[in-house]
Amino acid sequence: MSSVDTSVRYVQSSYAPADIQLLIGAAPAPQVSLREKEARIAAGESYGHFLTPEAAPTALQTATYHSALRRNGPVIASALLGLATQLEARFGGSVTLVSLARAGFPVGALLHRLLHRRGLDSAHYGVSIVRGVGLDMAALETVLAERPVSSIVFVDGWTGKGSILDTLQRSLQRHAVRPHFAALYDPAGVADMAGSHADLLLPHAALNATVSGLMSRSFLTMQRHAAEYLHHLAAHDLSNVYLDALEALCADATPLASPGPRPQRPADLAFAVARRYGCTDPHRAKPGIGEATRVFLRRLPAALIIRASTPDTGHLETLARAGHIPVHTEAALPYAAMSLIQELPHD
Repeated sequence: MSSVDTSVRYVQSSYAPADIQLLIGAAPAPQVSLREKEARIAAGESYGHFLTPEAAPTALQTATYHSALRRNGPVIASALLGLATQLEARFGGSVTLVSLARAGFPVGALLHRLLHRRGLDSAHYGVSIVRGVGLDMAALETVLAERPVSSIVFVDGWTGKGSILDTLQRSLQRHAVRPHFAALYDPAGVADMAGSHADLLLPHAALNATVSGLMSRSFLTMQRHAAEYLHHLAAHDLSNVYLDALEALCADATPLASPGPRPQRPADLAFAVARRYGCTDPHRAKPGIGEATRVFLRRLPAALIIRASTPDTGHLETLARAGHIPVHTEAALPYAAMSLIQELPHD
């Protein structure tokens, strides 16, 4: 029998219940303009208190998603299989995947399918975490009411600087749950388990809610972490199509035997590059192709820095040209790309 707290109204999702159980409250999103968002962040307010409105994906976003799936799908499938093998070896027959909103959701759902197919006792939950604020501990307690503490692993799609892991570790200080952390792609070199340490464009980095069960980014309310179900984007939803496409590729893929050499403090090297372009606030430097893409989707970019021009950076270069954002090439950059965020004046 489920131990989920029935007094909490959880956010709706377009995912199948068998793929993920969301433990995030339902509430209307507190929306602000992009410039107000940047001004409030500059004034020291957490981004977890407000969202910018989410529109339907642009033609470029949709094309980027499809081209990344065609180009990178087979190697992503190999990384997924390799990560599933690592999880099985680490946790044995019982694995509780706790995916972090939102980039962790597709990865956790696919790992859940793969582990279930192998006969493991796998469960998959989706929870909220806000960088610099913390993990939704009420959601974690709900997981613990149903699953063994030793089986829990937190899942994300990719890493940038490792800030989310830092927040997770602080949230779990002196807690029975250990911050075991798995990322499908871990260019920061911080995850306990990773499919790969390469910096590769995951298709769902190009989209937002339409590949995350139609759920908004999570935010903070007075009661708990919450999100909004974005009905207006239903016609554009690819959440389940994406899972099915990658699962089909996994059927023909060979597990990646190793994630490759672990990067050594690449974020420090990236920030040294950022300083050469006038960025002195590490929070305004977003290394990693996934994080660089998110800057162009929901922040105000100041510059794009790429290691080299490749198919994975093409969408970023197009967006930069369209927005008259300077593009710099740095062959020594330890990531495929890094975006710098504008610093707005504030009182």
